[in-house]
Amino acid sequence: MRRGRVGSWHLGLGRELGYVFWAMFGVEAAFGAYIGIWPLWIEALGAPITIVGLVLGAPGLLRLFTLAPSAALAERFEPRKLIVAARALTGLGLVTAGLAGHWTQLVPMVIGSAVGEIAFPLTQAHLARHAGEHRVRAFTLVFNVGPAVAFGLSPLIAGGLIALYGLRAAFFFAAACTFFSLFFFARFAPSHDGPELDAAEAAAAKTTYPEALREPGVRTLLALQFGTIFVLSLGISLLPTFLADQRGISPAIVAILGGVGSIGSVLYGLFIARSGRLQAVPLVAIAFAVVFVMTTLAVSASTTVLWLIVVAFLGRGGLWSAWGLFVAALSETVRSDRLRPRAFTLSEMIGGTAFFSAPILAGQLYALRPDLPLLASIVASLALLPVLVWTQRRLRPKAPRLGVPEPAAPPPAAAREEVV
Repeated sequence: MRRGRVGSWHLGLGRELGYVFWAMFGVEAAFGAYIGIWPLWIEALGAPITIVGLVLGAPGLLRLFTLAPSAALAERFEPRKLIVAARALTGLGLVTAGLAGHWTQLVPMVIGSAVGEIAFPLTQAHLARHAGEHRVRAFTLVFNVGPAVAFGLSPLIAGGLIALYGLRAAFFFAAACTFFSLFFFARFAPSHDGPELDAAEAAAAKTTYPEALREPGVRTLLALQFGTIFVLSLGISLLPTFLADQRGISPAIVAILGGVGSIGSVLYGLFIARSGRLQAVPLVAIAFAVVFVMTTLAVSASTTVLWLIVVAFLGRGGLWSAWGLFVAALSETVRSDRLRPRAFTLSEMIGGTAFFSAPILAGQLYALRPDLPLLASIVASLALLPVLVWTQRRLRPKAPRLGVPEPAAPPPAAAREEVV
């Protein structure tokens, strides 16, 4: 990985990783701009509460169908073009949401959001290919620190625009952030060394999900990722509702607390980026992130003192830190550029399924007792910590492969089949 001056536009990451950094910055800024008022906008367009929930959950279901073929498409077409096309559809969906006059007109937004998910595994594979021996550091900066900063800043700008021009303004601002990201996505270095593969070459280059799962350590990491994201989401998903209903905290303060969580994610990400020891043991770094979230939940469940809750909310960003670190760990485990898109796609599908399914259980527990989702998450997290540490020790012998070069390149015709 070529690195440059920290003061340059690419923040010392090098030109190619700089493109990835700013592209993901724009993606997360777009998400942060509208996600806080998304339910309000659906309801404002005339949807009953049951429909609001359906619209909110639909992208989580659709993303499974859009992510599944993404790796196969990347084997046939240039991934950079797929990313740009997918995120362009997301941007157009945001524009249509801002122009909508009825909730039924939000269908393009829902579909565009789901299609845009294709960009994540393909971008992760691109980053892994260009990060050299510093993959954990690169993933931490690009997928944790940058997005956390964007997610903290964009709601503030969107809030000012909403105050001036109404809820629609948030979606137009989100679309602008999306088109900003397209500028950098379009500058990614091509993954294929020649023209797009023809049918025969694509068939020869084809990989499968079972092939990716057979890579040593992949199934273990994916299982741990599902468990960790599910357990942390179980406690966090209804935490804003708990604070508003049980602690009497105003919605405005609850929204600000979300920004505090982003600050915590940034600080932890920067610490990891400077700590070679934690980069060498990403599952231990994930264990620390789990402890941070546990602290947030424990303080929120046990006190009404606002300043304590504010400080504790620095740990809420541990969920996003853990997610990003699992992807980084996967990039170290899967050594083949051909298989990484499949592995990252599986990671996105499994992580997303855990994230979107945990609130279902949380809602049932909350109906029994409001603090039960928080307590259940804390208990399950305690059981998870030794598993993470033990698994890291078990996988550690494979980690020194960091500096081992890839096998010799195949002949030119086959080389074009090495697709990120």
